Amino acid sequence: MKRLFIHSRSIYAQLVMYSLFISLLPIIIISGIMFQKLKSMVMEELHEYHAQIASQYCQNLEEKLERYRMSLEFLSNNTIILNTLTDQRGNPYQRGVIISEEVNKSLLLEQGSEVRNCMVYSIMEEVPVYGVSVSMMQEASREVWYLKDRAMMENWFSYFALQKEKPVLSLVKNIEQLDTRNLKKNQLGIVKLDMDMERLFSPAHLEGEAEAAYDVIVYDRDEVFYSTVKEAGEFLSYYKTLPGDGAGSFQDVGTFVVGQRDLEGYGLALLLLFDNKEVLKRQQESWVIVLPIALALTAIVLAFSYLYSKSFSSRIERLVWKFKQAETGDLGIREPIQGNDEIAVLDRQFGHMLVQLDQLIKTNYIQQLENKETQLRNLQLQINPHFLYNTLETISSIAAVRQVFVVCDMCQRLGEIFRYSLGKNYGEIVPLQQELDHIKNYIFIQKIRYGNRFQVCYNIEAGSEQYKIMRFLLQPIVENAILHGLAGGNPGDAGILEIAVALHTNALEIKVRDNGAGMEEQKVAELLEYINSGDIKEDAAKSIGIRNVNQRIKLACGEKYGVTIESYPAVGSCFTVRLPVIRGEEDNET
Repeated sequence: MKRLFIHSRSIYAQLVMYSLFISLLPIIIISGIMFQKLKSMVMEELHEYHAQIASQYCQNLEEKLERYRMSLEFLSNNTIILNTLTDQRGNPYQRGVIISEEVNKSLLLEQGSEVRNCMVYSIMEEVPVYGVSVSMMQEASREVWYLKDRAMMENWFSYFALQKEKPVLSLVKNIEQLDTRNLKKNQLGIVKLDMDMERLFSPAHLEGEAEAAYDVIVYDRDEVFYSTVKEAGEFLSYYKTLPGDGAGSFQDVGTFVVGQRDLEGYGLALLLLFDNKEVLKRQQESWVIVLPIALALTAIVLAFSYLYSKSFSSRIERLVWKFKQAETGDLGIREPIQGNDEIAVLDRQFGHMLVQLDQLIKTNYIQQLENKETQLRNLQLQINPHFLYNTLETISSIAAVRQVFVVCDMCQRLGEIFRYSLGKNYGEIVPLQQELDHIKNYIFIQKIRYGNRFQVCYNIEAGSEQYKIMRFLLQPIVENAILHGLAGGNPGDAGILEIAVALHTNALEIKVRDNGAGMEEQKVAELLEYINSGDIKEDAAKSIGIRNVNQRIKLACGEKYGVTIESYPAVGSCFTVRLPVIRGEEDNET
């Protein structure tokens, strides 16, 4: 259908369509490749830029945390704090003032905006201590973070303070004193440094920009602690369902390019989200480069396609005009088409053909006149079929005058056989009744020929006479049964020929049985092989009638129809003709 659609257009239209196809397709492909290449370069450049920002952000964050850890290390080893925690002199509040002053002095250089609080918690129950930056562990048990026992063992934990509004990251360090006598360390308590996550993880602003170039989500396995993105929980849940390469990789998620980083040693993970507006801006710049080039190439292709197609189609149109002139009978030679291409060669060959055709027409006209005379002489020599009918009627009349009525019957039956054979008033498909009438005429003559050596019985299922079959299907089979089955017997033997017709499994089956000589099993197999094969064997020519019947049925009706044979020596043979059921017009109407 597609070829018909294309070739239903003119040559000019076809050439334009073809030229545009083979020209624009590479332009489109090349433009697409260029755009994808530029897009890939832009994405690589942006990802590299994003990776640098992420790396710098994480490096700054780790440096801050490392400084705070060093501060905790210094506090846990401060001899004044260690001695005060074990010194029983003075009251608890005086000891608390000393330790608080040491904590403030130790964190004097570290009092950045991230530090929220720093507390020392003593487990020395016999030496109680209370102050601004120091307290007993029993007092800490009332606070939210105290439930983070496992986190304290890992020297860090995260929690929400102030009614779950402020996320806090706490660093914890054990305060231990060396027992030189027993050579072991005794734990005196812990020091805990709280940092405000909102200040600690807040993204830095670049120079000249009012806001940060990226967003941050800080989370652990259970919850989001800090985020600069609205509905961070839903975003994080969706992100976890996406396949990814793990920490350090970047991938597109919605309108963001997302990079994941793990904060080693603190059980936290970071998502850095970069807005895709920069990508879209770069893509537009890529289109500005690629689109004009593609449009310029397209315009050049259109111009060349138009000029070439117009020139080519005009030569084709001239050749078609010559064909149309020749079709009207004008075989005169026209001005040839110039050039050396296939169109010019075709034009020259067409002109040469017109010359030869003109000569051939003149020669053929003379030959036709001679053939007409020959055919007329041949027709005069042919015997008119009516001459045969008239002759048979004359023979029948003479026999009737001389009272030889059997000759009259034979002439009548032979005349009906001639009419049926010549096909007058008959078609290729006839009712079964007409074929049976023809068989009865044939059997009548054969019985007279062989002296009534056999009897015929008909077993026709009621109503089957109107079914349609092909003409001359049964005569070869009946002839074979008479000649090879019944005619060779003794004159005194009672030969029986049965013709049965019945419907069987949605098919019309016609059986021709005889109780004649029969055939050996090997002979039956050879005959079946012969009538079903495509090659004609000379030694089987005597059964060519049955073979023709079988081949006609299979060609017209299909392989599942045809002739089958059953035969046994001294018992007889049965030829079964299997046909599709074709009903007559009267049956179809009912």
